[in-house]
Parts: sequence; C-alpha cells; structure tokens
Amino acid sequence: MKRVCFLNAQTRMKLSVLTIVFMLGAVIVSAQTQPVKQSTKETAPTQSGVVVKQSNPATSAEKAPVNQSKDAAPKVTPQKQPSKTATPTTKPKVVTPVTPNKASDVAPTNVPTTTPKDITGYWLTANKGTIVQFYKDGDSYHGKAVWHRQATDKNGKPLKDINNPDKSKRNNPLIGSLLVTKLKYNPKTKMYEGGKVYQPNTGRTFDCKVKLIRENNVMEITGTAGMSMISKTLIWSRTTGVPGQK
Repeated sequence: MKRVCFLNAQTRMKLSVLTIVFMLGAVIVSAQTQPVKQSTKETAPTQSGVVVKQSNPATSAEKAPVNQSKDAAPKVTPQKQPSKTATPTTKPKVVTPVTPNKASDVAPTNVPTTTPKDITGYWLTANKGTIVQFYKDGDSYHGKAVWHRQATDKNGKPLKDINNPDKSKRNNPLIGSLLVTKLKYNPKTKMYEGGKVYQPNTGRTFDCKVKLIRENNVMEITGTAGMSMISKTLIWSRTTGVPGQK
C-alpha cells in the first residue's frame, strides 16, 4: 500500500512538473509569438510610413524636374509678354495722331464755304488787245478799258473813241472808257445778266451776259443784237493786272 501511495505521489509530481513545463512552454511560446506579432505590427506601420515618406519625396523629386522643364518653357513666354506690353504703348500713339487728322479734315470742308471769286478784277479780251477792269458799283458790275496793246495813233497821241455814236464823247480817250455796264449777278442761273457791252471799233452796243467757268478764271461773254437771236460769245481770261504797273 505504501508503495502504491508512493507511486501515486510520484505520478502526481510528474504530472505537476509536466503541467508546469507545459505552462512554461506555453508562456514561452506566447511570449515569442507576441513580439513577433508586435514586430510585424510595428514593421508594418514603419514600412508603410517609410513607403509613404519615400513615395512623396520620390514623386515630388520626379515631378520637380518635370515641373522645372515645364517652367523652363514659360520662362520664354514672359520674355514675349514684354513685347506684347510694348504694343499697347503704340496704341495710344496711334490714337493721338487720329485726333489732329480729324481736325485737319474739318478745315478743308470749310474751304468751299468761302465766297467764290466774282467777276471783279482784270480780264484780257479774246484778241488779247485790251485789258478790262471790272468793279462793283452798288449791285451792278461795270468794266472799263485800262490797257490797249496799241494805245496811241500814228502821231503818238492817245487813241480816242472816234466811233462813238455820241459826238460829245468822240474826243474821249479809249483808256478809261466804259466797255461793259449794268451787269447784275443772278444766283439762280449763276450768271451776270442784263448788261451792255460797247464795241469801240464799230461804235455799237449789244445786250450781254457773262458766265464764269474754270474756277471763275475764264469768262464767257455773250453779246446779242437787240431783240434778234443773233449772238456771239467771246472768251476772256483773267489776268493779274496792267503790264508795267505794280
């Protein structure tokens, strides 16, 4: 009996030792497994953190040259922009000459409003033998002879109006005698009408009218014999004055 009890005690001791050993082994195993798990858990975040940190600088480093290359291209464009800024500076310059040009354009429009040259002045007859000076008296225009190509006779005396039908005027010199009288300007027809023209070489007087052409520098003077339809038009030209006189 004592031996059986001793054996039972030994088996119990063995079982207790085995249980202790098993428990110690389990503790050791659990202790070994726990740091491994912690290491994996710790390495996982560290690796993920490292990957994130490396990926960001890597991508930024990789994108940095790309951005630099892209920035290198715009560096050329800012050089073109100053040239574009130079163009607006020319625009005000273009605007400034436009205003004086418009002011100068207004001036010529006022030129036609000035009164045109009328019949007054010096006129050379068609045969270029006489110069007639027209002047205005009231509302009428008259023309007197102020120059003759042959102003004297054979004796060297001034020519006289010897063919005048009025005998009292036959001793009057031709220079200063009235050749055209009583012309009046008609704005409707733009002609000088209702006048008389005297012809010294024949002593005859005709009804006459005058029209100015070619910028009022040429005169068409038409003489009509009384009520008849017989008329003749002569061309007189404007001249500067009497030869030899200032």
